[in-house]
Amino acid sequence: MTGTFECEGGCGRELKEFKRRKTRLCRNCCAAVIARDPAKAAKASATIKRLYQDPVFRSRQQRACKAGVQASIANNPAERERRRLSGKALAATGLGHVAQTPGSEPRIRAGKSHTETVLGWCPPHLRDEYRKILGRQGMRKEDARRKIEEMMAAEVASRRNGRISFKEQLRRANAGVAVVRKFEPRKPDHDFTLGGVATGMI
Repeated sequence: MTGTFECEGGCGRELKEFKRRKTRLCRNCCAAVIARDPAKAAKASATIKRLYQDPVFRSRQQRACKAGVQASIANNPAERERRRLSGKALAATGLGHVAQTPGSEPRIRAGKSHTETVLGWCPPHLRDEYRKILGRQGMRKEDARRKIEEMMAAEVASRRNGRISFKEQLRRANAGVAVVRKFEPRKPDHDFTLGGVATGMI
């Protein structure tokens, strides 16, 4: 029969014995010990930052966190009220989003982060086109995304065939994307010039 023991981290939680257990700590106390170790904390921070550079991973994590918060609020009226009062108290201090003026660095960073979260699937040079489709044509987001994905597929096919349409070249140039490769001079394969041939020097 599997025995139990009390967590040695001081939290009082009762844990079950099993063969692969490496510590006498619960998960929360173990995380606290790791967080107090500067080397381990730095390693964990670097890993998290690296993972969050991936727009797909970041978007998935944000959706999961949002769903968890919404579920917690829906099932716990006390938590919902606590969050409401906390938000009002923060707004009253004039800190947070209220303190950031339009065009400030934090708002610019937040805007870029939001764009990468929402439009991480869309190449940068097609994002203006996506917004244009939504604004002028009044398409739903699903239909607009489908149209952009068709354009992305057409770009891939054009690159494979070695051809890029003029309209696509203009769009890329406006978006700051290189259309042609940068010229790199190299030594000619021959040792004579056309001028030398014309003057009879060869």
